[in-house]
Amino acid sequence: MQGIGIENYGEQPHLIDVPLPDPGAGEIEVELYAASRNPLDEAVAAGYLAGLGEFRFPLILGFDGAGVVRRLGSGVNEFAAGDRVFGQFWGVPMQFGTFAEAALVQARPTLGALRRIPDSVGFEYAAAAPTAAMTAAGALDSSGAKPGDTILILGATGGVGTFAVQEAKARGIRVIAPARGEVTDALRELGVDELLPRDGDLADAVVGLGATGFAAVLDFAGAADSVEVAAEGVRDGGTVVSTAYGVPDSLRSQNRIVAMDYVLDEKPARLDQLADSLAAGTIRPVIAHEIGLEDAARGVAPVNGGLRGKTVIRLR
Repeated sequence: MQGIGIENYGEQPHLIDVPLPDPGAGEIEVELYAASRNPLDEAVAAGYLAGLGEFRFPLILGFDGAGVVRRLGSGVNEFAAGDRVFGQFWGVPMQFGTFAEAALVQARPTLGALRRIPDSVGFEYAAAAPTAAMTAAGALDSSGAKPGDTILILGATGGVGTFAVQEAKARGIRVIAPARGEVTDALRELGVDELLPRDGDLADAVVGLGATGFAAVLDFAGAADSVEVAAEGVRDGGTVVSTAYGVPDSLRSQNRIVAMDYVLDEKPARLDQLADSLAAGTIRPVIAHEIGLEDAARGVAPVNGGLRGKTVIRLR
């Protein structure tokens, strides 16, 4: 089986051939049709998550994927051969990720989640969504924003941000976001209500909004300076939530607002919600790039001046 992986932390991911063992107790073998990239994959390859879970080498990278169940280990009753499944393939130990022709994973992944793909959803959409969309929904939950509130999203053009815009609109929350001119139409189509220019000073743009008080700032970009500036527009008792560790110490130490980093939680429940949203068309992945396995190994992705969205690896 071919996949993109590493033999040691810190090396450049590359195409490798590895044997795929028979599924053990509680495991399933999934023939993969599509996978998607996340910053999490780069963190694993660099060794930053070595203390979280257990990683075995040679290690095939990739957490998000979609495919068809081919074989079952003993004791598996969640799925049947032929089921189309998607999710975050993060079992313990972790060795066979989704950047490959097939994966071996726990039917109930210890640190991830798997579900059947809704009939109306294709493999590429299913593969593009799990980690980013679940993170967007979780960050919005943590923000406490309610229908009728206004939030500011930093990093709205990225993988998590594009899902967060749609999730907020589905909940009746007004969205403001800084953006470059060439992506304004695309962001409005996703659901951004008001766009702030990216070519000026963010502080001036926030002040220019007048009396608008954000219920929350959602940070998916990780620029601490921008987060600190945006937080000035948050109303008393509001929140700043970062999924990119962008909350500066100055915000953590004050009491006017709540500032926090968010790490994806409640994955099985969030994946259930995501499956429903994909089936209903409430949210849809923005796929900026589609590449093959060899291109993914070389880190190749087409240049795109639009929304960054998600990069999907086609495996079938």
